[in-house]
This record gives sequence, C-alpha cells and structure tokens, in this order.
Amino acid sequence: MPDNARVQRRSFAQDFFFELMRDSQRVRAVYLAERERWIRSLEVSGREEVLFELEMLVRGIDRFFNLRNLFGDKLPPADRDFREELKAARDAVHRAANLSRRLIVQRQEQALLFRSFVETRLADDRARARLGAELRDQRTPEESLFVLRSGLSAHQGIIDHLLRVEVTPQQVFMDVGRTLRHELFVSRYFCPPAALEFRAEYDRVYSVKLLEALRQAQDDKKRRAFALALLAAFRSLRALRYVPAAPTAHTRRVLVILALVRSELVALVGYLDAELARLVATVQGVGSAAAAARAAAVPLRAALERVPPILTEPLTDRAQIDAHRDHLASAAKDAIGAIAGALDPRLSRDALFESQEERNESSQRLRLDLTVFREMCRATFERLGAPGADVSLVQPLRAFSLEFRDVGYQLLRHSDREVFDRLLDLLHSWETNALENTPERVRKLREDCRRFGEILDRALENVGKRKELKAVPLSESDVRAALARRLPAV
Repeated sequence: MPDNARVQRRSFAQDFFFELMRDSQRVRAVYLAERERWIRSLEVSGREEVLFELEMLVRGIDRFFNLRNLFGDKLPPADRDFREELKAARDAVHRAANLSRRLIVQRQEQALLFRSFVETRLADDRARARLGAELRDQRTPEESLFVLRSGLSAHQGIIDHLLRVEVTPQQVFMDVGRTLRHELFVSRYFCPPAALEFRAEYDRVYSVKLLEALRQAQDDKKRRAFALALLAAFRSLRALRYVPAAPTAHTRRVLVILALVRSELVALVGYLDAELARLVATVQGVGSAAAAARAAAVPLRAALERVPPILTEPLTDRAQIDAHRDHLASAAKDAIGAIAGALDPRLSRDALFESQEERNESSQRLRLDLTVFREMCRATFERLGAPGADVSLVQPLRAFSLEFRDVGYQLLRHSDREVFDRLLDLLHSWETNALENTPERVRKLREDCRRFGEILDRALENVGKRKELKAVPLSESDVRAALARRLPAV
C-alpha cells in the first residue's frame, strides 16, 4: 500500500477495538468511560489484574445461581442439599469484597467509612436518609465500589449464619442468589459484564501474530466478528488461570470460576454457530467466514459435551477439578487456533500456544516498536531543524503512529496507555496537507518530536525491565531494517 494511502487509512485498532468495546457495553458506556479514566489514575499496584479478578468473580457469582450452569438440562431433585455450593458462593463473595477494598485508596476509604458511620449514628431520619442517598447515588467509581463492598460484606455475614444450619434447601440457595444479583446489578460502575461484553481495562487479544492477522484482514465485517470471538476466548483462558495447578491449593471459589467459564464458552458457541454468520452476511452471502466460525465452534462444543456441568458429576477431588480446567482451556485454545487459521493459513493452535517463542514475542515486539518509534522521532527532529524544512517531513512518523496503534499499542499495559493516547491522537491530527507550512509551525512540530522521544525513552526503560527480555538483547539490525522501510532517505 502506498505511504499516502496508508496514512489516510483510518487506523484499524484506533477505530476497531474502541468501537467493539463501546458497542458491547451498550447503555452503560458513559459510566464505563469514567471508570476507565479512574482506574488509570489509581495508584494501586496491579490495579488492572485486581479489577479483572473482581469482575470475574462478580460475573461468576451471577452465573453460579443459574442452576443450568451447575447441572445442565438435568435439574437436581428438590430435596438436594446446597450447603457446599453455598460455601463456594460465600468464598467468592468474601474474595470479591476484599478485592474491592484494595481498589480504594486509604484516604478515600477513610472518608467513605466515616460517612457510613455518621449515617448509622444520626437520630434524625431525614438527615440520615439524605446522607445515605448521597452515597447510594454512586456519583463516583469509589462510591460505587464502596457500596458494592458494603453489600457483599453484609451478604457474607448472612451466608455465614445460614451455614450454621445443617441443611441448605434449594429454595434458600436460590433466594440468596436473587438478593446477591440485585446487589451486583444496581452497581453503576461495577455491574457484572454480560457474556460477549468487554472491558477496555483488561480484555485483550494476547498474540502479536493474531493482531497482525486482524490488521491485515480486508473484510471489515469478518475482522470485527472474529475479533469479538477472540476476545471472548482469551478472557476465558485468563479466568482459568485462577484455577491454579498443583501444588497451589484450590479454594472453594474455583467452582464458581469453572461455572462461569463454562457459561461463557456456551455463549461463545452460540455466537459462532448463529450470530457470526449474520454479522458477516452480504448480498453475496456469508462467504468462508461462517464456515470458519462453525469450525471454531466444533472443539468448544466437543469439550462442553465431554466436560459436564460441575454438579452433574460433582467435582470431589483435585484431579477432577484440574481435568475440568484443562479440558476447557484446551477447547478455548482450539477455537482460537481455528479462527487464527481462517485469518491467516500460516497460523495454528501450535504456533500460538505451544511455541516458547510466541510467549515472549509480545514483549520483544513492543520493545522493537517503541525503539523504532523513538528513533523516528529523533530523526524527524533532526530533519525539521535543517534549512528549508517543511511540514511534509512528519509524514513518515505519522504513518508509523497509525501502524503502532494497530499492534504495539495493544501490547501496552492499560496503565501505560493514557500518555500514548494523547501522543497518538496528536500525531493523528497531523494532516500535512492541512498544516501551515510556516517556520513557526515547523518549530512547533520539531519541539513535539523532541518531547515524544523523551516519552518513548521512559516507556522503553519500563519495558526493558520485563523478566523475559533480560536475556534477549535488542537486534540493532532489525531496528535499522525497520527504519529503512519507514523513513525514506533525504
């Protein structure tokens, strides 16, 4: 593709993943955008992973009280004791409450606790109602998280008392589920995501090869439909990491996680079998995409048939739970491999998941892209300082910024993206045919390039600390070759 055409083309990732996330979030997009800004500014170590585990558990709690997710089509007898299942739910509720506490900074936590304490001590019911209503309005993500945590802690106390009774009837189990679901779904900022609803903070396609294949796909409908399936499959794989392998001990909440993953893979099969064909349909038909989707659904359906719902054949020992996890993970990888092959025949499950090279490739690719980006900023800075320089000299840098957004940007940690968002948006605004070709404008562009280089220096320093890069030096020849392709000689 000619350089000018590449520059004029809207960046795949800039538009595509943003639109995909936004569409999946439906009417709650305003709250989620505010939450995304909040999580970026939060000074809590590992905040994205904490948020992922929290939302995984609240989704799991929601799905755990759907008996079909536990038993399939063969529902249990009415006199069945649900005591062990209630213990698993209690464990998930307890963990979710603790995680929500970790996402509130201490200063804000103390202020919210004080407001809650004052509310319980006020004698005037009008004043108490007014103060309580302010908190329940959930005007900020912190308030919403505090309300959610308070509700979960209260439910944990109720469940603890229910477990003192020798038997938990099905009706009691279901009533606990109804009250817990109400607590979860009134949360403005932390309402559980539905199946095939995604979050920009943590949902990713964790493969450089797949990102490249998506970027190169010519059919926008096919690309969008397959990316949604990939996001769902990768999220299920990430959730299964919380069902740890030996020798790490299992907690009761692994049953909640397994029920959640099975539920989401069932939803993914339905999407691949039916919805994807509708999304890719044109006046000429559905083409090869629908056939590829059905092929991707085959291993998922086979695994779901082979691995029964967790309580059809109760999981009673470590080996059963580990086998259940491994079957589901293998099916998700098979589905990803089938979709990858439809995007690029050179890709396969083995190439994506069985190669040690693939596991380290994302960090190596990010380091290379950041290095090329920095060197292009430096070179553009030097060229803009030459006599007679004009604004067209920024064109190669702008073209690379669009390319970077499609792959390298997707490999950044969410907490690192904010500064790149501003940088890339500014570069995208550099329509050279609209820039004033004046000495003042050239000087401004040159100063921007200098600042961009400093930002990229800091980003490279952080990426270079990753453990998987310690023993793998950066290839200077790869950097020179990448620069030669993108930065024409002058």
